[in-house]
Amino acid sequence: MGDTLELSERTLAETVAAQGGRLYRVGGCVRDALRGLPAKDIDFCVTGMVKKNFKELFPEAKECGKSFPVFLLTVDGVKCEVAFARTERKVGPGYLGFKVSSKPKVTIEEDLFRRDTTINSMAMDCLSGAIIDPYGGREDIERGILRATSEHFSEDPIRALRLAGQAARLGFTVEPRTLALAATVAEELKDEPVERMLAELTKALSEAAEPARFFRVLDEAHLLPVTFGELAALGRGERERALQLLDATATQTSSLKVRFASFGLTLPQEELEKWNKRMTLPGDWLEGAITVGQLAKLLAQPDAETIVTALIRLGRGAIEAADFDCIAKAGALSIPELAGLKAVMQQAVRAEVLPPQLRGREIGVWLRERQVKAIACALEA
Repeated sequence: MGDTLELSERTLAETVAAQGGRLYRVGGCVRDALRGLPAKDIDFCVTGMVKKNFKELFPEAKECGKSFPVFLLTVDGVKCEVAFARTERKVGPGYLGFKVSSKPKVTIEEDLFRRDTTINSMAMDCLSGAIIDPYGGREDIERGILRATSEHFSEDPIRALRLAGQAARLGFTVEPRTLALAATVAEELKDEPVERMLAELTKALSEAAEPARFFRVLDEAHLLPVTFGELAALGRGERERALQLLDATATQTSSLKVRFASFGLTLPQEELEKWNKRMTLPGDWLEGAITVGQLAKLLAQPDAETIVTALIRLGRGAIEAADFDCIAKAGALSIPELAGLKAVMQQAVRAEVLPPQLRGREIGVWLRERQVKAIACALEA
């Protein structure tokens, strides 16, 4: 089939069926549909076909899988993944230690069996609309429970982080047996690429209404020391404060860097730098968290001078005054709202006329005096 006409899901499914195969929607899009939510991404799975036939039928499909067939194909105007049903057998350590089979005889039930949790182990037949749910995913959605599809859950150690991420994003509880399975991956998880951990952290911070749940599930599974040891090193009380601050900040902003920056109130700068050295955090995350910690100390007893210093620092850094206000509010810090004071300071300076005789450092001193005076008046009002 050429790419001159837009390919619809129905046409894709009918073409696959005409060759003896079957097309299914799988994974998160099925889960979200059953929860009454729009799908963020639509992933397809093909059974009963070989790769060669698929490529002949859809030459515009771009193959991207290495160990098993996966194609990128535009369906109904949206770029989607089309994977061939497969089974996996653990033969070595880590996420690369699997022997994969994607033969036409692999059934959709077998493909679903290799997935992580039951709510992700469902499929929808693209022709009939029938839901294939061999492992009780629909019931677990209704109960708000995350349950491993099988004992194979622990074969990929990063699934423990995905489990924690699902709990945070969906607000579901983890059933005890699945939590116990997650706990068994501690040793293998130590050797996982930190990029995979950072990817799961990013999703939890950006998509979860209560991102602290991500860390709490890891803590319950005794995995926090091998994933985010900087938080694990805090005393339990201080760690709980850090997580409460994170959730409180998340109620006010969806910004990843601001949510992460809330850790600056509880994690010392050396611990933040150690975290960055181990995982290479995005630069604005690290700078924002360090800035928050430093300015919180500076503003412990806020006066006009320290507020001006803080506002100048915020104007040059990774986070804005309004960002700092979000975190200060979440932490119940006794600090005036800096965004409003910033506007006062800027307006006061604009209203003044710079004396023409001033040069060099004199200009800076003149500006500073007026900034401090404007803030002092605002604080007294």
